[in-house]
Amino acid sequence: MASHHHEYHYHRMESPMLQMFIILLGAFMAVLDTSVVQVAVPTMEAELSATTDQIQWVLTGYLLVLGVLVPMSGWLTDRFGAKRLFLFAIATFTIGSALCGMAWNLPSIIFFRVIQGLGGGFMMPVAMSMIYLIFPPERRGSAMGLFGIVIMVAPAIGPLLSGWLVQDASWRLIFYINVPVGVVATFLAYTRLYEFPHQVKAPLDIAGVIFSVAGFFSLLYGFSNVAQYGWHSWQVEPFVIAGVVLLAILVVVELRQDHPLIQLRVLKDYMYSMSLIISSLVYVSLFVGIFLMPLFLQNIMGYNALQTGAFLTPAALASAAMMVVSGRLFDKVGARPLGLVGLLILVATTYGYTHLDLNSSAAFIQTLYIARSVGMGLTMMPITTAGMNTIPPQLISQGSALSNTVRQTAASLGTAILTNYLSQRQQLHAVHLSQQLSLFSPQGVQFQVLVQRLAHQGMSLAQAKTEAAILIYRAIQTQSFVHALDDTFWVSTIMAAAAWVVTLFFHSAKEEAIRRGRAAHGAAKPVIEA
Repeated sequence: MASHHHEYHYHRMESPMLQMFIILLGAFMAVLDTSVVQVAVPTMEAELSATTDQIQWVLTGYLLVLGVLVPMSGWLTDRFGAKRLFLFAIATFTIGSALCGMAWNLPSIIFFRVIQGLGGGFMMPVAMSMIYLIFPPERRGSAMGLFGIVIMVAPAIGPLLSGWLVQDASWRLIFYINVPVGVVATFLAYTRLYEFPHQVKAPLDIAGVIFSVAGFFSLLYGFSNVAQYGWHSWQVEPFVIAGVVLLAILVVVELRQDHPLIQLRVLKDYMYSMSLIISSLVYVSLFVGIFLMPLFLQNIMGYNALQTGAFLTPAALASAAMMVVSGRLFDKVGARPLGLVGLLILVATTYGYTHLDLNSSAAFIQTLYIARSVGMGLTMMPITTAGMNTIPPQLISQGSALSNTVRQTAASLGTAILTNYLSQRQQLHAVHLSQQLSLFSPQGVQFQVLVQRLAHQGMSLAQAKTEAAILIYRAIQTQSFVHALDDTFWVSTIMAAAAWVVTLFFHSAKEEAIRRGRAAHGAAKPVIEA
């Protein structure tokens, strides 16, 4: 253990916490941006005279760039150094943000979002690499707790901030607000960020670049189109198949390379591979809540964007608090106990959402959402950190790149599959509810009463029947959406339960010895107290 200690930079820096602040500033911008844009999409659609299909590229274009770049971040960090790549990421992201705010039509904003993605794609993996290089394993829990706050708070305050700016000012401000933050972060990174030693051990693996870019682009492009066109459309099926084939070839090519672009050998590490499986399952389960809850609040409960953001914010704060707590507890008790408790909360609260109906109270929904976020805050960072702890320092940038790639793909795949599942279940429930509408069924009697009531208000019988049919149709659509939502949360519950089962086996003596290195080195107080 002691031999590894000199490879971390915590004791060589003037101020590790200033380094942490600069890293978190960049990460916060990148994560905030993904959630801020979603709320503004309908307004941008109207102002830029785009269709819904077209405007989705503002989100999809950015995600595709992320999916393509992240696998390369490991090699580029080794080649140019973490500081240079981080500087490039922040500066490019800031310039891209300014250009997005100036966009004059749909092609221009899609192009500028791609530029923004060039910066955003490198931000997270490089930020994680630097944290793992600065802090030795026995100090990492607290540091990753801080990092986790950024990951959880940014997506939650995004909709609130975006709703407020879009409603009271302009959608362009959601991009412009990145500029002053980006300028400060770029200046701090240039003048104060630590210059990590780096060396590239081999030339760029060209075959790896070609297959990873083509494979991840095809796969993510296909997944992005599922909700819009369905699984068997030409915009989805050929791309998903091509993506899977290309990535299979990539695996074969990379395992034969002496110096591969994506270091798949890190998957031989038991704790690292287990952490990828658990976090992928949790990510999909988490995303269902983040993606579907705003739909329920806006479509069923009639909330606007600002109210939705305000409703979701307390959960983010609860999650942020748990990130700090879980970071401190991880240093003491390890990942498995925290993961088992956190995932149990996640399973129970997600199961609670399988009973949503039209009469569910806001207090019930919000209490579950806050508890769910507490479970998430307790689980994610300890699992990720324990997975990275057993990787040798020279492979950290590669491990960070691969885990970000897996997470990105899991989120895209989860969204595609579960959005499609939701729409299929909604159609099924709508058909089932419509079939119950016979003359003597309770629904049929309600229909007759509604016709009579409308006729009494002065409508002709034909008008009353038409109006009643429209109202009944809307009621069926609303009811079927809620039933479909319950079904989708069932799938999410099963995935969270599967993650809990896998976590039972998430333990190794090696990881525990590394984490408990504090005792051996007489480490000082944890990072948060520093």
